[in-house]
Amino acid sequence: MRRYRIFYLLLCAGASCFGLTLAQAARGQGRAPEIHARFSQDTILIGDQFYLHLDIDKDVAQEIQLPQFEKNQLTPQIEVLGIDRVDTISRNGRRLRVRITYRLTSFDEGTHTLGGFPVVWSASVNEAKAGKGDTVLAPETMRLTVGTFEIDTAKQQIFDIKRPLNTPLIFAEIKEYVYWGIGIAVALAVVIYLFVKYLRRRKGRGTPKRLLPPHVAAIRALEKLHSRKLWQNGKHKEYYSQLADIVRVYIGRRYGIGAMEMTSDQILDAMRNVNDERLRDKLRELFSLADLVKFAKMAPAPEDNEQAYFDAYFYVEETKEIPEPGQMPAAPGATATEATEMPEDDAEPISQTESEEERR
Repeated sequence: MRRYRIFYLLLCAGASCFGLTLAQAARGQGRAPEIHARFSQDTILIGDQFYLHLDIDKDVAQEIQLPQFEKNQLTPQIEVLGIDRVDTISRNGRRLRVRITYRLTSFDEGTHTLGGFPVVWSASVNEAKAGKGDTVLAPETMRLTVGTFEIDTAKQQIFDIKRPLNTPLIFAEIKEYVYWGIGIAVALAVVIYLFVKYLRRRKGRGTPKRLLPPHVAAIRALEKLHSRKLWQNGKHKEYYSQLADIVRVYIGRRYGIGAMEMTSDQILDAMRNVNDERLRDKLRELFSLADLVKFAKMAPAPEDNEQAYFDAYFYVEETKEIPEPGQMPAAPGATATEATEMPEDDAEPISQTESEEERR
């Protein structure tokens, strides 16, 4: 009887601790983020660059929408040149402190005032997807003084720009460039010779192997990445970098755009005419989460990591090219994603980032 009492007391204590943890998490998630903004300096010369530091103290489950500036202007007098960096400053339990640094400049002389910097936040990813959000304002009032050069035309005389002196060119001045040019030309000739020789040798071996269709290569790369269990071992940055690159390579091969050299926003804009809004939203969520992991050192929850994988997988499935009528159907035992018009023995798999054919 005494054993049952002890077991009952331990069970009650565990339930109380679990309930307390859930209550603390709910209170942290429901509390609005704290926003603080400041300029790196309050006095500049006209045309100089300076920084705006935006510190966000939030719960790990909360979603933050970065401010969007119309015409890249913080105010009519202050221009936004871009985001310099996104850093994770500290983490205390569920509270995460992130710093976003904007690079600014101004070409308007005078003193400019900015107050109540706004940031939109949502309590969870689902609320952010549903468009639910609140706005929180930074309490600081920032002032910037832009100075200029003063020229006393009564004391200073302005002269025309002098012409450069015409001096003869001697070999000693250019001999280093000549030697380097000859060396580079010889090295380039050797490389071209070896490359042509390699192509001829490869061509002589027979018909080159055909590439896998884009969706087949992407699905195989995704399954291989999933089996490596990177995020389960704490390698979130490597996991999301490879996941985003697989989708970029697939988009590049499927739609014929240079996705590997484009930013996330440029890719989404290029997909406006080929994907519907639902598919673009999947891409936007995937690239946004990958950027936060790579640049803000964010560690997503396990369910978010799995969801990112399934979003990439189903995006490929839903956008794969359907075989034309009359083409050979899928072979027995093959997956629904494989194009069996190309035998697997004759197919040449591509890497997770870029095929050899694309690099040529």
